[in-house]
Amino acid sequence: MNKCARYLAKSACITACLFIANGCEDSGNSRDFGNNNPKVAVAMGDSITALEGGNITTYPELLAQSTGMTVINEGTGGATSSDGADKIERILSDYKPGYILILYGANDVIRSESLDGTIANLRYIITSAQNNKTVPVIATITPMYYEHEVFLGGTRGVNARIRQLAAETGCSLVDLESAFGGNTSYFNDDGLHPNDSGLRVIADSFAGAL
Repeated sequence: MNKCARYLAKSACITACLFIANGCEDSGNSRDFGNNNPKVAVAMGDSITALEGGNITTYPELLAQSTGMTVINEGTGGATSSDGADKIERILSDYKPGYILILYGANDVIRSESLDGTIANLRYIITSAQNNKTVPVIATITPMYYEHEVFLGGTRGVNARIRQLAAETGCSLVDLESAFGGNTSYFNDDGLHPNDSGLRVIADSFAGAL
């Protein structure tokens, strides 16, 4: 082997070693959270996130129990994606969370809000988090049944766009529509709010993304 060939071989070896090392470092421990706390997540959403009432607990509480993380509940009954966009900057500043869990869209559908407007609001939440070095995790909205079944088509339309948005922004996706699998036994009698079993599905689904 001549001198040039030996040099090229050595360079290729070094490049391969660096590639392997970087691949190992990128296995989950090298994420840059900036000044944020990777052990803190904030759950943003409507009454499905804030849910108490007759339920044993909320999904953020279940998620905290299963992951050992601090999960702050910023759910508000009746909230829309616009409400989430309005408060994302405050949440990022107040809590400095490593993760933002996003579950909006049900009330947008019920109130016949513009689909493009809903996606624009969700995009703003995602990009605000990413610019803050907070990891956004967005969920598709849960199906609607019984008295709310008239909105089932609308939820499917929103969810198709949420999946597209996650792909476009590189945001982690939790597909609750698929996780619920059309199982009406996960819902309270109103067909909108998950019961305790449904909340466990939501918590477990988000846990898989953290």
